[in-house]
Amino acid sequence: MKKILLYTLLASAMMVGCNEDDFLEEKALDFNSASNSYNTAADFTAATNELYYLTREQYYTTYDRTTDLSKFADMWITADPLISNVVSDLSPSGSIAKFYWDKNYLLIAQANTIISRLPNSTALSDAEKSVYEAKARFFRALGYRTLVYLYGDVPLQLDEVTTPKTDYTREAKSTVLAQAVEDLEFASANLPEINAVKDGEISKPAAFMLLSELYLATGANDKAASAASSVINNPNLALMTERYGSQKDEDGDVFYDLFRPNNQNRASGNKEAIWVIQFETNVEGGGNNTSHFFWNPGSFWGERFFAPQVDKFKIIKPDGTNLQLFNWPIGDMTGGRGIGTHYAVEHLYRGIWADDFNDMRNSEYNWPRKFKVHRPEVLSSDPALAAAMPDGYFDLENTVLPEGYSMETGFGGGVNATTQLPNRFMCGYSTKMTTPFHHPAAQYGNASIYQLAGTGGKTFTDQYFFRLAEAYLLRAEAYVNMGKKSEAAADINVLHERAKAKPCTADQMTIDYILDERLRELVCEEKRRLTLARTGKIFERITKYNPYFDAAHSADKKAYDSHYDLFPIPISAIQANKDGELTQNPGYSN
Repeated sequence: MKKILLYTLLASAMMVGCNEDDFLEEKALDFNSASNSYNTAADFTAATNELYYLTREQYYTTYDRTTDLSKFADMWITADPLISNVVSDLSPSGSIAKFYWDKNYLLIAQANTIISRLPNSTALSDAEKSVYEAKARFFRALGYRTLVYLYGDVPLQLDEVTTPKTDYTREAKSTVLAQAVEDLEFASANLPEINAVKDGEISKPAAFMLLSELYLATGANDKAASAASSVINNPNLALMTERYGSQKDEDGDVFYDLFRPNNQNRASGNKEAIWVIQFETNVEGGGNNTSHFFWNPGSFWGERFFAPQVDKFKIIKPDGTNLQLFNWPIGDMTGGRGIGTHYAVEHLYRGIWADDFNDMRNSEYNWPRKFKVHRPEVLSSDPALAAAMPDGYFDLENTVLPEGYSMETGFGGGVNATTQLPNRFMCGYSTKMTTPFHHPAAQYGNASIYQLAGTGGKTFTDQYFFRLAEAYLLRAEAYVNMGKKSEAAADINVLHERAKAKPCTADQMTIDYILDERLRELVCEEKRRLTLARTGKIFERITKYNPYFDAAHSADKKAYDSHYDLFPIPISAIQANKDGELTQNPGYSN
């Protein structure tokens, strides 16, 4: 107490007889602060690296946020929980509404700080300033693009905020999109070419990809086609059409190769990659650590959420005996340490392949539906069952159980128990989410049978944010919007040729066909809800294809309603904005 009083008296004495001109401005000399951290190239590189980190954190590394932009769409049945509660999930006070609002405005704030500080740098040339500004404006556009797709009209802030601001209002979606387009036009003109950047960095093609998408969102279809053409015609890019990379000499196909360990970046020979989110394993800041559980911050939970948990699948003999065919977690084609939180709706599982089930993207390597039995002794001890699986595989499409035999999946006949296939415990899935037979060595408890440690569940590969195939899809969409169906079919057939799939025709070209093609090509890559929001197709396709949100399936009729096409403005943002009005989206109450 005496020390506090002494310091107070000293401070008072120092101020007596002084005026404000007598005080010197404090400048940090031996540590980083806001006053000295934005001058050199190293300063702005560090600030830009934060933009990459914030993007990875939002889309790939934060608990169940991994799947929010997919499950509220036309793709997945969410088996855990089995009954939808969209009222709770999309509450203004819920975590989903708050997460995407906060994360995107944090990204925008960081970008605004870089843009606002660049003019005062004395260490950078004008050319260097333009590159850093281009990077910041790319990410600012990315943030605003996500916000308007999810929330509609949102506040537009283009300068660094240095004092508390509590009087925001919502700006029209069209105005925000126009600003994002302007940012990306600058970025596409000033970012380096892709062959001049490191793996994981944005470049001109990344800016043109996002610009093409936003031109589509604003109805500028001719410009969207032109921006996509800038990517497609880039001499540094090409679709991968031949086997390559870390597993090229193993069973598989070229589409499978695109998603194998160490195959995503240009350093591996991949010319299709445009922007790849980096997940270095067992490297500080890399996002994946083999000694940490899947819930460790920074991990991408793809395997855990999208691959099945096959040990809960059992065959019931006529006498009531349970037979377990599979062990878990096994790092083979059964899906590693998946728990099947999300499994494909019928449209994704079979509907999109109805015209050509032999499409490479639906191959046994990319959508396995046939799993080798881990316990052959079960089959050898039961001749009738062995006759149903003569090759030692359970085939979801073709295996017919002997008369009197049945199947059951679930936790002891309780949670999620069902005899319907597919389900969370026995289903085909996208192997983009796992690394069959090639998990990191430290993940194996018993490598001879690919038994995985309990810390598994992560996806140990880098993730595509943009790859060249999507440029063809964007251009095809622009052509459909312009009535150029033959040109659209030609673009889709470039992808079909690589996939050895049946050619499509001009008569088939509709927006719904393009959306189905995006599922075939980009499942588990695209942020599906954002695509459906941009095309105005959320409600239509959810209610058509996704029984998870069907009133007949949902408790208390907590089904999907059209007002859910926009997320609610988070109540936390409304309450903090005490000197302005952030109106709530229709259908929600604060």
